[in-house]
Amino acid sequence: MARYPLGQPLRLSTTTSQLNLDGSYTLINSTTLTLVVAKPDASQQTYSSPTNDGAGLYHQDIPAADLTQAGHYQYTWTAGGTAAGVSFGDFDVHDPFETAVLPLQDAKLMLNIPATVTTYDAELGSFIATVETSLEGYTGGPLVNRTVVERAELTGDYTVLLTRQRPLVSVTSIVSVASGVAIDISAGLDIDTNAGTVRRKLGYPFYGPYFVWLPSMTITYVAGWGTSVPAAFNTAARIIVQHLWETQHGPSARPSMGGMDMIQPPGFSFAIPNRAAELLNGTLNGMPFRVEAYV
Repeated sequence: MARYPLGQPLRLSTTTSQLNLDGSYTLINSTTLTLVVAKPDASQQTYSSPTNDGAGLYHQDIPAADLTQAGHYQYTWTAGGTAAGVSFGDFDVHDPFETAVLPLQDAKLMLNIPATVTTYDAELGSFIATVETSLEGYTGGPLVNRTVVERAELTGDYTVLLTRQRPLVSVTSIVSVASGVAIDISAGLDIDTNAGTVRRKLGYPFYGPYFVWLPSMTITYVAGWGTSVPAAFNTAARIIVQHLWETQHGPSARPSMGGMDMIQPPGFSFAIPNRAAELLNGTLNGMPFRVEAYV
């Protein structure tokens, strides 16, 4: 799947054709042709006058002003009348300034692909995005600091709030789901970075006008391993991308005596080489990279 940075216009192309009696196809213009692009927020943009480049050949230029949302886009081409039919596709738009666990150039260096060769950029971008989400599942949260908003539950004695993403860095706000009232956290909170638990200072319970009968809170917090990517994550990502690349293209360099060992590590499938998993056995500031289920 193709990935594009915010601020970059793009061109979508399609063909329309007619099925012949002998089973072959002939490119032919459609009577009508419409492109509909669904944005990450589910809103849609319609383009009803694509450029005709020749018999059955069309393209539509999407301006940057229509691609202002980061996330996943889907689109459909719908032809009516002559050469009627529907085709579809998708692409991602990302923030070019987001901290990358594995920059595209690092992946190219690992695969010995010259920086000037852009043929495989979209494919590598898809591999990198997949690796990052897999590593986040392995560590239990963002690899670099990111703001998280989620609904969290209080324990039975109302003294502990449990978050889902680790490591927990800081808490921005806590709002009661039942009343919509924000908790005053100015007195400070006791945060367990590894366990992802939040307590009030001195062990006081989360009582007050914000608590009615529903022990649920909407908590906004920051989770992650810092503003820069730990070296172990970058190296592990390089190895995983290399392995994914070899499943499609074969080795990018001359084979050597050492192979890509595929002993299945706990919590992973065979898509993750064991040597990459071993790099994540380390710690940062005394805290293990792995969630407890994988330790």
